[in-house]
Amino acid sequence: MEQSKPCMTGVKKCISMNNDVIAKYLNPGEEILGVGIGGSESLTVFLKKRGKPNTVVRKILSENLITAKWDGNGTDVMLAPYKKAKQQAYFLRNLPENVKPYFPDVYNITEREAPRKFNLACEKDDETTNIAHELIYEMSYIDGDEISEFIRKYKPPVEAVARLYVVVYHTLNTVVHSNRVRKPSVSTLEQSYFCKIENRLELSRKTSPMVFSDYLLNTENIYIDGVKLLNIQALLKKFRSNLEYLKILEPLRHTLVMGDTNTENIKITNPDALLGFINAKNYSFTAKDIGIKFLDPRAIGFHENGEDTGSDDPMYDNKPWHNSLGQYDLIHGEQFDLKTNQNYDGMSIEVIPHNNHSYSSSYNGIEKYFKSVMYEAWDLDNPFSNINKYDPYWVIRFAFVMGTHFTAMPPFHFSRNEDGIMVDSYSHQRRPVAIYVEGIKWLNLALRMLEGKISSFYGVSIPSSDSRG
Repeated sequence: MEQSKPCMTGVKKCISMNNDVIAKYLNPGEEILGVGIGGSESLTVFLKKRGKPNTVVRKILSENLITAKWDGNGTDVMLAPYKKAKQQAYFLRNLPENVKPYFPDVYNITEREAPRKFNLACEKDDETTNIAHELIYEMSYIDGDEISEFIRKYKPPVEAVARLYVVVYHTLNTVVHSNRVRKPSVSTLEQSYFCKIENRLELSRKTSPMVFSDYLLNTENIYIDGVKLLNIQALLKKFRSNLEYLKILEPLRHTLVMGDTNTENIKITNPDALLGFINAKNYSFTAKDIGIKFLDPRAIGFHENGEDTGSDDPMYDNKPWHNSLGQYDLIHGEQFDLKTNQNYDGMSIEVIPHNNHSYSSSYNGIEKYFKSVMYEAWDLDNPFSNINKYDPYWVIRFAFVMGTHFTAMPPFHFSRNEDGIMVDSYSHQRRPVAIYVEGIKWLNLALRMLEGKISSFYGVSIPSSDSRG
């Protein structure tokens, strides 16, 4: 929700926010139009400046506003949020000219230090913690509705959502991924996926040791929604130990990526036009018709020899499906109940969506459109299309990357109560737990695909072991 329509709703969702806190990030002559909280616990303020006609978006990443204990010396995928925000700002400034119209414009970028507040974990680790690092940057406001917001408000039919996915995937494939194309010179799986998961889960353990404990993370098995599955360490061992699996999962090319295509980060700038198409039951709209824009890019490329290459695995940009097939929208909106139990051989966890949750009517049956969406967006009927040439195992890698997204995501989703305290319990931290177990489900699916135990996925054939050469 980085650039949702200015409103004051939802501000207490992640942190207790009051006017005194917000005032620290305002200047004289500025009027607040609204406040939003991003998935990475950023504070986003929508402003009118005296004498300026346009709304400005001020994004603030401060160590005083985050819950997870990020290491300020972390690099690449373990960059602390305030450092990542700096890369985001310069990523936006340095986009290729044909890509810039799809993203906000960046104005001022400010780095500063502020007094540390010690209510994050109610402790003071060392003498350096009296300083909180902050990164603040301003960008143009993009009017319209985020896709997730549009779906929540208008509950469009599933056919319209499927068409939205075609439009988004086609735009990414033809505009964004056509830039900075390169072949990685080294293996990418450890840095981009395996180590990232381990490091992020260790950060989760440090942040919430009672919840992200051995009972959750270090058992051989875990029971999710009544199904016995391999837990994360067993999964990583399986992937790492099989050379054939590693060859299949390794991307053959890197490109420019947006990197966080969560549909909360994709805006429809002409929602009235989209509503017109939907009311007419006309699902042939294009990106130009409805105005697609991208927000909050990941902005971290794959690192070689310590340097950011500016490119990464284009499979990163498959997140629209994680909002629906992966249940992210209902999890992020906490429209579910969590049931947990400690079995002798692993945790039992159930994620139970609320009846008639905000997305149920629009996402019910979305899996039936998976094949048609991907084939149209990626031109998969054409044997010479880029995906067929450079990503022949795309459906296996799709499931794998869906799993890696979710299992590496918990540190961004810890919450605090209205007093600003992080309560280390399953009831208070049900969101990062639900995100973790969703990732475990997808990684088990990817493993079964690699093992040849699944022949198709929502109508898409899984390459057999014989066809893999």
